[in-house]
Amino acid sequence: MNVVERIRQSHDSLTTTEQEAADFILGHLTDALISNSAELSQLSGVSQPTLSRLFRKLGYKNAREFRRDVRRYHQPGAPEVASPDSTSGNFAHDLLERDTTSLSRTYNRISDGQIATLAARILDARTVAILGLRNNYPMALHLREQLVQSRSNVMMLPQPGQSLAEEIVDLDGRDLAILFGVRRRTPIFATIAQELHRQGVPIIMVGDSTLRRTAQSCDATFLEADVSVHILTSFTAAFSLVALLADAVATRAQLTGHGEVGRVAGLGEIEKLEGVEGIGEIGDELPAESIEQAGETGDAAAVEGRIERINRGFAQLDELERGALRR
Repeated sequence: MNVVERIRQSHDSLTTTEQEAADFILGHLTDALISNSAELSQLSGVSQPTLSRLFRKLGYKNAREFRRDVRRYHQPGAPEVASPDSTSGNFAHDLLERDTTSLSRTYNRISDGQIATLAARILDARTVAILGLRNNYPMALHLREQLVQSRSNVMMLPQPGQSLAEEIVDLDGRDLAILFGVRRRTPIFATIAQELHRQGVPIIMVGDSTLRRTAQSCDATFLEADVSVHILTSFTAAFSLVALLADAVATRAQLTGHGEVGRVAGLGEIEKLEGVEGIGEIGDELPAESIEQAGETGDAAAVEGRIERINRGFAQLDELERGALRR
C-alpha cells in the first residue's frame, strides 16, 4: 500500500491528534515530501512525538522511510489528496474554511516591517521585472497592472517575440525582479532565478513551500503562500499577497509624495466605446497640467486632487456604460 492508502485504512484507529496530522499530510503531500520532522511539525501544528507515533502506526520505521514512500507516490506540483472527512457537502463553506486557513497561515509569516521594506524596494527600483510562467502568469500580470498605477518601468517577462535572455541581460542591482513560483514550475524557473542572482538583481519570490530552497539559494526575499487544496489548488492566498504588495506600494507612493498613484487612470479612457453617445467627454474636466508636472512638484494636495478627478472620470464612464446597456 502507498502512503495515502495506509492513512485512509488506519484513519479511524488513530488518536485525534494523529488524525489531524494525517489529514494535514494528505492535503500537503508536497510539504511532507520536502520538510524534515521539525518543519512538518511546525507546518501541521502537531508535535514531533505525535508525528513519530503516526509514522510507526502507518508501518514506517522512521520519518526517512515515510518520506521515501511519499516520494514514490507523489511528485511536487501534482494535485494533493483530500482527507477522508474534508467535505461537509457544502462546497462554498468547505472552500471558505480551506482558504481562511491558508490565508491565516500565510499572513502569520509576514510582518508589517517586511512589507514596508518591500514596498520601498519596489517603488525605488529603476525597473521592476515580473515573471510568472504557466499557472503563475495571471498573478504576475495582475501585480504588473496594479504596480503601473504607482510607478513606471514595470515589465512582464518575457515580452512577446523576445527571449528571456534578451529581457534580463541589462538588469542589475538598480533593478528588482519579482518571480512567481506557486505549485508547478518549469526547470527554466530556477535557471532564470540563478542568472538574475548572478547579475546582482535583488529578487522577491512568491510561491508555496516547495520554492523555499530555490529562494534561499538566490538570496531572495521569500513570501510563502499557503495554497489550499481539495482536488484542485486554490490560489487565494497567493493573489492576496499580490494585493498586499500593490496596496503597500500605492500607500507608500502617496505618503512620500511620489506623485504617481493613479497616473494611468489620469489619462482618461483613451479607448472609445463605439456607439455610446457622450463617451468622448470622459476626462474633459481634467486640468491642463500634465500628470508628469504634478508628479514633479511632489505636492500632496495636487496628488489628492488628481485622484479625486480620476475617480470622478470613472463615475462618468460607469454612468455612460449603464446608459448604453439600457439602450
